[in-house]
Amino acid sequence: MDTIIYKINDIIRKKIRLLWLEEVRKGFIYSFILHLILSISIQIALVSGSASSKRIRLIKSKAPIPVFLQEVMSEESKKDKIFFGKASADTVSPIQNVIENHFAGYEIDTSSIIQKYEERTLNVSILFPVNWVFYDNKVKDIIDGIIFIPGSGSDYNPQLSILIQVVSEKSLFNHANYDSSFKYNNMEFFIGEKKITFGQVTQSVYVKTNIFKADFIIKCTSPNETEFNKFQPVFFAMVKTFSAGY
Repeated sequence: MDTIIYKINDIIRKKIRLLWLEEVRKGFIYSFILHLILSISIQIALVSGSASSKRIRLIKSKAPIPVFLQEVMSEESKKDKIFFGKASADTVSPIQNVIENHFAGYEIDTSSIIQKYEERTLNVSILFPVNWVFYDNKVKDIIDGIIFIPGSGSDYNPQLSILIQVVSEKSLFNHANYDSSFKYNNMEFFIGEKKITFGQVTQSVYVKTNIFKADFIIKCTSPNETEFNKFQPVFFAMVKTFSAGY
């Protein structure tokens, strides 16, 4: 009798296991189909959205995104809004003005900075090179930072970048971190020295607005010194065109 009961229980357990495996298989298939439909829907939305607007809320660029930018985007995108842009009516306009060829003791090259970035929350504006794209990040609908990188058709290394960081805590500024300073266009510019870390080259400019509620750091990051030396005249040309405030 015990043997019969054991065999019956064994058959029941095998049946239950087969039913469970079947349910798991069905669940996997349904999940796969659902994710496939969702992926197709997102692709359709991206295609239709890009046709109606040149400023979208998804990062999309043929140029590789710098490693440090990927880290920033990974953290900030969890709580804030990151926008991608090229030339659009409300943010960028062509510029034909001729700018003097020196700034802060550096030779500058203005020949390629023929686009203008503008935003309205802090009234930030700056010229940037042709064939470059930008990503601007907002926290509580106020600009928090902008990154410019070479886009498709640019002659520069795609790992080159210009970061404009909003500094709301003005009291944290340390003059000792910068080598020289001068006043221009109702702002004070503090120039940092070129720094090389594991081959990567950076240089920062701190902009004190004095009467404005925020300061700014404009930082150039280059994957190597050769590319940095090539781009430095353009970097300081961009810095000279920077403005913010009311």
